[in-house]
Amino acid sequence: MSLAKLRFWDYELNPQAFELCRAGHRIRLERKPMELLILLVEKRGDLVSREEIIDKIWGKNFFFDAENGINNAVRKIRSALNDDVEQPRFVETAVGKGYRFIAPVEHVLKPAVSPAPAGAAHERFNASLWRRVSILLLAAVALLAATLVLNLGGIRSRVFVRHASPIQSIVVLPLDNLSGDPAQDYFADGITDALITDLAQISSLRVISRTSAMHYKGSHEPLSEIAKELNVDAVVEGSVTRSDNRVRISAKLLEARADRHLWAKVYDRDMHEIMSLQEEVADSIVREIQAKLTPEEGLRLSRKRQVDRETYDAYLQGTYFWQKFNEAGERRAVEFFQEAIRRDPSYAPAYAGLSNAYHELAYYEAPKEIMPKAKAAAEKALQLDDTLAEAHSALGWVKWIYDWDWPGAEGEFRRAIQLNHGLAISHGMYALYLDSLGRFEEAFREFQIARELDPLALGLIRSIAEHYRFVGQYDKAIAENRRALEMDPNFENAHESLAYAYANQGMYEQSIQEIEWLAISDGERDLAEAMKLAYAHGGYKAALQSRLNHYKNRRSAGAHVNYWDEALTYTQLGHKDLALEALEKACAEREDLTDLAVNPSWDSIHSDPRFQGILRHVGLPVNRSGLHAL
Repeated sequence: MSLAKLRFWDYELNPQAFELCRAGHRIRLERKPMELLILLVEKRGDLVSREEIIDKIWGKNFFFDAENGINNAVRKIRSALNDDVEQPRFVETAVGKGYRFIAPVEHVLKPAVSPAPAGAAHERFNASLWRRVSILLLAAVALLAATLVLNLGGIRSRVFVRHASPIQSIVVLPLDNLSGDPAQDYFADGITDALITDLAQISSLRVISRTSAMHYKGSHEPLSEIAKELNVDAVVEGSVTRSDNRVRISAKLLEARADRHLWAKVYDRDMHEIMSLQEEVADSIVREIQAKLTPEEGLRLSRKRQVDRETYDAYLQGTYFWQKFNEAGERRAVEFFQEAIRRDPSYAPAYAGLSNAYHELAYYEAPKEIMPKAKAAAEKALQLDDTLAEAHSALGWVKWIYDWDWPGAEGEFRRAIQLNHGLAISHGMYALYLDSLGRFEEAFREFQIARELDPLALGLIRSIAEHYRFVGQYDKAIAENRRALEMDPNFENAHESLAYAYANQGMYEQSIQEIEWLAISDGERDLAEAMKLAYAHGGYKAALQSRLNHYKNRRSAGAHVNYWDEALTYTQLGHKDLALEALEKACAEREDLTDLAVNPSWDSIHSDPRFQGILRHVGLPVNRSGLHAL
């Protein structure tokens, strides 16, 4: 390790002291990100492989999640340096290989030491001057202390109260599970989610959504640094302890700008009082930050319905599994939501959750069998409570994706946002809906709101990548997907979107590599090998044909395969008639065809009368110029 200080732009790095400064102000960085930053800076533009990073930062024999460990360290370095992953000034990613530090680096020269003044007289003069200055300083400090203690002239109030900046944004970090039982994680996560949902109903407060908050689960990063990364004024953290029929919640509130604690409290209740306990914690936070409530918001927060312990417990477990967003998780979610409904048929949130789980399962099963169940559950939730924003979003999704009821879907999305403007998922759903109609400027505004509320949500990042793809900005689409994959290299949706963007950009080899990765991830290594071999001998179209053959074999074996995928592959191969035939089957099966008017992958068949007939059936305009007319 170099002992000299290193400078790049207006930053100064001291490897020996493990210190990063900017303009004389120290920037806090955890040990592992700091070690990685020092390694990258000292390499001065050379590529540092991921293997070398693991070896030098963690050690060859240290077992950990290497991908996430490195990605998190790089993310924290970029946050400390205010670096942009799309247009980096400091840390550049070589996808799949490693990183390099691209800013110019120079050694900091030590200033020359001036000779000390000589002479006894001079020393006596300095000592005398120092005594006089010290006396004056002590007197000034004493006067200031007396003024503040006695609040003379109201100075203390003006300094510490009236000048305090209002708290307009907040994050509730995942509450620690201190029950000693990892199986209780769902309960701590559920309480966290409930607090976020309550606070998000306050229109004057920006509340970071659950997805981004959960990114810090188990993190020991300083709260002030987390606040900086999420651009919030305040942070709530705490813990949950559940034992038998008792639950204890410990919570504290930190003001990020001043790095000081504003409030802390411990709540101890019987499990039967869990709903009122959550409400009490949320109310305490609202009072402490002096958030402004509209009369309607105050009414909604104060009329939270009580529910028995077993029902709520099943609901929390359903929510926990739904948010895994995979087939196994959605099936477990359905079971728990149904259990909650069995215990209390009048509990509206359980029906809304069930609807969400069903419409996620529609990607793994025939939509005709699943989506009517999703619609019935959402409608039942609204029958029980028409002020439940999550239920309006769920019904909007069904009306859009399955019913192709465009006006009805928009009405539900807008109502959900009106009821809870801080619900990121509603803004994200509405943005996707607007994109499918070509209302791109409106969609981008909704995406921006959603990103402010949920900056680390992988699904949202992928949706924004698709937005860029729809408007023809393929470079930005690729950059967004790469950003998602830096956060989670195993995020399948980003790999899929990246494959489409590469194909649109004419980067066919990279597109096939992403499809091969998806095949391996799905446990279909034979498909990946077949595509690799086909590409080596026949190029892009040969690789696609091998994938198409795989679809046919799976369907022949009785597996569910979306006709949409088959139609798109035929389109890419240039088989127009077969593509249109598959699209007609997809239409008959009520698959998600809402992107037909804007997805550039359909451009080669867009002018065909049969394609335009499908557009009319789905409810989309035939001409691109008519997109904005709906």
